[in-house]
Amino acid sequence: MKNASLLLLVIFFSLILIYLDKTYITTDSKIFDFLAKDYPSSVVQNYMESQKKWWWVSYVTTPVLIGIKVLLVAFCLNFVKIISEKLENVKFRDILTVVLIAEFVFIIAGFYKFFNFYLIDTDYTLETLQTYYPLSLINFKEAISTEKWLAYPLQLANVFELMYWGVLAWGIWQLADKKISYQRSLGYVALTYGVGLLFWVGVVCFLILSVSY
Repeated sequence: MKNASLLLLVIFFSLILIYLDKTYITTDSKIFDFLAKDYPSSVVQNYMESQKKWWWVSYVTTPVLIGIKVLLVAFCLNFVKIISEKLENVKFRDILTVVLIAEFVFIIAGFYKFFNFYLIDTDYTLETLQTYYPLSLINFKEAISTEKWLAYPLQLANVFELMYWGVLAWGIWQLADKKISYQRSLGYVALTYGVGLLFWVGVVCFLILSVSY
């Protein structure tokens, strides 16, 4: 019941963020200006009409994607039971609780991004919006590298991802009844979730390289 409530809250705030983005940030005018540079007006108009027709798709797919992500992260973290005997009796549902609590870090990141473009950086383009991630190295991409495949890793190198790791480590520390140090708990997160994340980043970068070349 606790996990169901947490999941519903995560989905609720995620849907609010989608609504705010579509209504105030990724507006029709921004999309039109972005596409009009490369495509005829008839093509752009058809695209805009299809967007209006299928507006509900993102609202339907978001809960599914959140559920898959939470399960995958929990699956990775579940390996801590093999690594440490102090965690061998931890139940999968308890790990799910930790992951769901940690997901609120990304909800905060989403609201940070919204307020940044809605109140501060209001003179933005769709290109900027697509590549931006709050407090990440992607915001300094031009100074680091212009390689397209580096965009995703640079997005992941952000303060909120570090906070996410911190919350996961705190959760593992709590599940171990504080019988391990927080530093060791962080190491367990690196060996489980970290390895899974590294694999995922490798796949994404490979796909980007394949498409680019």
